[in-house]
Amino acid sequence: MTSMLSFVRSKAGRFYGIWMLLVVVTAGCGKWGKKDVRNFYFPIRELQDGLVYEYQPVGNEGLTPVYWYYRSFLSKDSVLLTGTYYEYELLPLQLVKEKLVGNGVLLQELLMYPVDSMGEQQTIKAGIIAGNVFPFEVRDSNEVYLYKVKLEFPGMPGASTTLIKNRRYVGDTTFVWQGKTLPAIRFSVREMIEDLDPNDGVVEPEYRGEEIYAEGLGLVYYKKIIYENLYIAYQLERRYPMETLEQLFLERRNTSEEGLEDLEEEQ
Repeated sequence: MTSMLSFVRSKAGRFYGIWMLLVVVTAGCGKWGKKDVRNFYFPIRELQDGLVYEYQPVGNEGLTPVYWYYRSFLSKDSVLLTGTYYEYELLPLQLVKEKLVGNGVLLQELLMYPVDSMGEQQTIKAGIIAGNVFPFEVRDSNEVYLYKVKLEFPGMPGASTTLIKNRRYVGDTTFVWQGKTLPAIRFSVREMIEDLDPNDGVVEPEYRGEEIYAEGLGLVYYKKIIYENLYIAYQLERRYPMETLEQLFLERRNTSEEGLEDLEEEQ
């Protein structure tokens, strides 16, 4: 799942926050052997009623938490996983739909909900060029899993943003979550964003990063290196039902309103 960070490009006529949304080693396996890693993806059966994954920033207290609400849908014909990405104000900014197939997970749909310069939320449907989300079998770091989507902007002929992400399996690791040490796997990530503007030409920034998936949990850590000494990283803090997240936001809003009332009384 990807994307989903706070690197923002703001430009006249371009939707605010679109870059932020694009965001979101082998023991027991011979050099040429395969390793089955399907149990390291999100626990599909456990997510039939839906769960919120709360990710907290690592190494940067200035960043706010991010929230993904995952829910699976199982039928005789297909197994689907949806994920909705929320930030601090409980505003949905991204929706992904994935399908589990025999050899991995494929992206079926990607909708982005950026806020434009007028403060209005828009809906943009991405074109899927290569939808490889997660493989169920891996070999070594020479194998590349390509993910590529393209966004075209309403009312801006010729303008587009294309996200290209190459994942490589690195190997085994562990992840400590709620006091337990879990088996985990690592992927290295190389990412490029092709930002095409009819007036300004093409901008193609590249980034490096990594992802860690823990057995029975799914994605538990991700990191994107913006510059040599600047990076964005998040790790899984806790999971809970959507009702808990709604209650957290309600309490946060009430606290903010009380603070404003106290300030007005002081004045």
